[in-house]
Amino acid sequence: MSLVYAQVALPLPLRQTFTYLVPEELKDEVVVGSALLVPFGRRTMTGYAVQLSSSKSADAPDHLKEVTKVIDPGSLFPADLLKVTRWMADYYLCGWGEVLRAAMPHKAMRRRSPEGSPDELPPFEGIEGEEVPCYELTPQQRRVLVPLSRALHEHRYLAAVLHGVTDSGKTAVYESLVAQALEQERGAIVLVPEISITPQMISIFYSRFGSKVTLFHSRLKASDRYARWRRVLAGDAMVVIGPRSAVLAPVANLGVIVVDEEHEPSYKQSEPAPRYHARDVAVFRARECDAVCVLGSATPSAESYNNALEGKYLLLEMKDRISSSPITEINLVNMSREPKPWERKGGGTIFSRVLEEALEIRLERGEQSLLFLNRRGFSPALTCRNCGHAEECTNCSVAMTYHRIEGHLRCHYCGSVRKPPLSCPDCGGEHLRYQGLGTQRVETALNERFPEACVLRMDSDSTRRRGSHGRLYRAFASGDGDILLGTQMVAKGFHFPRVTLVGVISADSELHFPDFRANERTFQLLTQVAGRAGRGDQRGEVIIQTFSEENPGISFAAEGDFAGFMSEELRSRRALSYPPYGRMIRVLLRGRKETDVLEKGREIVLSLRRVAPATVEVLGPAPAPLYRLNRWYRVHFFLRGRASATLRKCVEASQIMEFKRPGMMITVDIDAVDIL
Repeated sequence: MSLVYAQVALPLPLRQTFTYLVPEELKDEVVVGSALLVPFGRRTMTGYAVQLSSSKSADAPDHLKEVTKVIDPGSLFPADLLKVTRWMADYYLCGWGEVLRAAMPHKAMRRRSPEGSPDELPPFEGIEGEEVPCYELTPQQRRVLVPLSRALHEHRYLAAVLHGVTDSGKTAVYESLVAQALEQERGAIVLVPEISITPQMISIFYSRFGSKVTLFHSRLKASDRYARWRRVLAGDAMVVIGPRSAVLAPVANLGVIVVDEEHEPSYKQSEPAPRYHARDVAVFRARECDAVCVLGSATPSAESYNNALEGKYLLLEMKDRISSSPITEINLVNMSREPKPWERKGGGTIFSRVLEEALEIRLERGEQSLLFLNRRGFSPALTCRNCGHAEECTNCSVAMTYHRIEGHLRCHYCGSVRKPPLSCPDCGGEHLRYQGLGTQRVETALNERFPEACVLRMDSDSTRRRGSHGRLYRAFASGDGDILLGTQMVAKGFHFPRVTLVGVISADSELHFPDFRANERTFQLLTQVAGRAGRGDQRGEVIIQTFSEENPGISFAAEGDFAGFMSEELRSRRALSYPPYGRMIRVLLRGRKETDVLEKGREIVLSLRRVAPATVEVLGPAPAPLYRLNRWYRVHFFLRGRASATLRKCVEASQIMEFKRPGMMITVDIDAVDIL
């Protein structure tokens, strides 16, 4: 009787796999990629068989524990996906089992359901049934498709940056490429930053490919996600659409991966492990599958654009809009030159005179306007005029935001809520004032200034109820609203032909974050929101209100000059060895006791400096920008150098996790994007 040994990856922050003996009665069921129940210490855990052999490894113990149960027959992971997840574990310094669990959640396997029929879209009622017109490809679209189609038909790996201005028709390029893959009986993955902001793209793919399409996203029940996983694994669904986790869908014979809006920070997982970047995983997976990977954006990230300039990726450009509308006019308004509140009739300077007049004109013409402000609530801060005290969250070191409709102060980080005080807690003064702007406050001002207008607000407060996002979208698209006011939700993904005016209430909000990417994010956000104007037959106008008109992220966005902005941005990054010219790892230490966190942070940094070569710079420790979050004190430090492999070796050599103590957490974030 021959013995079978299984190497099992467990969902733990451990780099090694564990050897188990497969009992005789389970030999026919266990294959590479199976989900298994195995004993681990005093617990029983779900693990994943990643290798089978007839002999145990030399480092395996003499007495092995046996596999308890096979959770699901057959393999849950195609061979190429196992390779990708192993690479992710090595690159992002986490357990292989953690990556596999992120792809196929434990609870989903425990709660089996029938494989089901074609998906429905309840976060989008009615959208999947919309008839989407089919347009003939433009010469520009056909031109960029040539090298992509050639690589696809030759089964050759190709990574390409598709830099297409807003409304240039990038979605039609994606659609055509996916159709070609299906003709070859190859699958496709289409990544989007957020499901909720891409209803039109989803509608297009459902309309053309029908039951071959399935959605993966976080709002799915575990049983639904499992059913869709099985449909993809069986080949019944060959096109997967979803946010970052969809890059790990079990699509067999993969031909195309599309990363739409590839610059979006939401593609980077911050918590929990694995802290991967879906864009980079997509490129690696395409290489493993000899597939085509398209990174599409009107404002490509500095990293991707630089890779294209250096020849690592193919650069494809679409500079012309498909609509025949005139070029949108963009105007900057320096708010420091606007009349002070007491100098203007009606008071307040939420709207510049130029924006106010432009809104009036659109209302008179019966055209639609879109206003953007990247801050929800009524007022970002409640302060005392006497002593300057600001109401902060008791759990986090941030100011609480006043929500007028609910009548309370809310922390946008931990969610804690409390009533606003009637007097200052510090000095007892009764002269409290609400400072700053939020979408609720702008909505109130719009209703007061334009009482005849129908104002719709779209932010995370107004879209909490199931289906509310889709209802707001359809209401405005059908012409039921005159002005759509919102946060980032309205900045991307929408095509509203009746919108002829876009107003940015404050272009400076992203600039205040302590992040070397602040200028880039400002440029990207302004370019995206500006692209919502003039998508129909009427000329569009964009009005950007700012106190920082000389900032490159704002000034180049007003000129629509991506190449000019990126040239200056890359020059400054090269001088400071910031990505893409250097690599960075962020280590975040969190603890309940402030003194312990600070002391342990200094110890870890000393350990890192002892093992770091001269080519690696260790910065810190320093309090994180959000020093206290949900009652955890936070200290971070950075490793910076030219080679990612060298930085990762430093982290492993310093044995950072050995410094962990009860009541303390340590996280290692490779290629960190969020440094708050």
